[in-house]
Amino acid sequence: MVFLPSRGILVPLLIGLIAIYIRYITHQVIMDTKYQLIWNNEEWHIDQFSRPAFPIRFINAHHHGSTSSNSIVLSLMRKLVVNPALDKVVTLMEQADTENIVPKILCNPDARSNLSKRVEEFYTDISNSQSLTYMGKVLLYATSYMSLTNHYGLLTLGMKEEVQRQTVEAPVFIASLPRTGSTILHRTMSLDTTRFRNFDLADMVVPLPKPIPRWDKEGRHEKAKEADGLINSIKLIYPGQLECLETMHGFRPSEADEDLGWYDTGLGHPYMDPLMKLYPEYRQKEEKVQGVSDGTIESKEVARYRYAWLAMIMKIYQYTDEVEWNERKQNEGRAFLRQHARPSMDLPWLMKDPNHSAYLPELLEEFPDAKLIFTHRNPGEIIPSLAKLFVVFTAPDAIPGAVGSSAKEWGEETVKRMNHYSGGLVDFTMAQNNASSPYSFPSSGTSRIDLSFVDVRRDVQGAIGKIYEQLYPDQPLTSNKATRAFKKYLEQNEREKHGNQRRSLEDFHLSKKMLHSENIMKCFSTEHST
Repeated sequence: MVFLPSRGILVPLLIGLIAIYIRYITHQVIMDTKYQLIWNNEEWHIDQFSRPAFPIRFINAHHHGSTSSNSIVLSLMRKLVVNPALDKVVTLMEQADTENIVPKILCNPDARSNLSKRVEEFYTDISNSQSLTYMGKVLLYATSYMSLTNHYGLLTLGMKEEVQRQTVEAPVFIASLPRTGSTILHRTMSLDTTRFRNFDLADMVVPLPKPIPRWDKEGRHEKAKEADGLINSIKLIYPGQLECLETMHGFRPSEADEDLGWYDTGLGHPYMDPLMKLYPEYRQKEEKVQGVSDGTIESKEVARYRYAWLAMIMKIYQYTDEVEWNERKQNEGRAFLRQHARPSMDLPWLMKDPNHSAYLPELLEEFPDAKLIFTHRNPGEIIPSLAKLFVVFTAPDAIPGAVGSSAKEWGEETVKRMNHYSGGLVDFTMAQNNASSPYSFPSSGTSRIDLSFVDVRRDVQGAIGKIYEQLYPDQPLTSNKATRAFKKYLEQNEREKHGNQRRSLEDFHLSKKMLHSENIMKCFSTEHST
């Protein structure tokens, strides 16, 4: 005879089992938190160290070590969300290729094949990662859907003949190595709205349903509020993380931001996130295809694709500036004109991305009349700062003790990444060092200027004055309006107000001899002597 418990016994039994399970998982979360804090004290040394919210840590603890649950959720996301979005984009790319409106590099068979391959490898790398938490994997993979959705919308806009008839003239690229003062320089210069136009972080976070004209201050303010709401939702998942990031690199919707945000929309997944959060998988892949042009995100082939995509984005916004002005002037009449003076429609773009330093020949293939700005700093200072940025950015989703999570491993990875950037900058400079090149070094011409990090940090406004004087000798120097905007911004953004993370070479088990920085020190000896 089989004994079956009565309902009166079964319900308390189930409640008891659930309580035991919750207590066990809660204990795991507490132990995990203690371990993470110990790991931070011994390895990462992050000030204002933050971890995901308790429910997220609870889920991570529940799924820790379970490959089956990871694969099921990611597989469902791939089948139900990401792949349909990818198919939609590829179909549109085929249409664009047939209509022959956008540049072929953005939609030809190779572009379609490489996009599909990148998205699939992104899925594979996330699935195989041993260093990402469960929710870290889910949230990272979700960004692929967002990227593909934005890709579809932006390519649709770019397929207009009127957009492709636009020309991008003499854009300015701050192409310095990372952690050299380029962000404060970029964000300050962008406030001179009578000389440059730029993209804010908000434009890249929420580019759709339609772009906002550069002259529309009210529209850009509303777009920034929308983006700010999305970014602030991160606080629910990662409380304290935005404040921690602010000590290294603030993400501010209403301010100028790096070009790489646009690459996310073109590649089918984020550009930098996998290079940081999935770098062990990326390095394994690189060893297998060393030197092969295969569509991976750091190949020269994809660099050309990225710059063609970036040019299309610029054209979309230039077209938007003109069309929106004419439509609103016609629809709103004098009331509109009283509030908006007609803007200049031929302002150059002011762009910035440290990744440019590795791909300068490819950048100039797309933008042959570009002006380049470089700021230089001692590699012995850049590398610990860059390594600390990587650690701060990835820590919330990292499993302490997993492959790729130690300070020593991050030090080794940062040296590789730094040498990738600096090698490109040195090769470009050496190739351009002849009397006929407008990009020779040192340069007194109107296409290139080199500044030291020390000089930029000491006097940002003075550095901007030097840039204007050399790159735009026939134009007036900084206007009074721009000067006031610069001063106000710099007063509000003194580094001390946001704190600063401790970092040193020793923190990452490095010494100056391990940096392999002889070539860049020799090439820019004056700038790196500080």
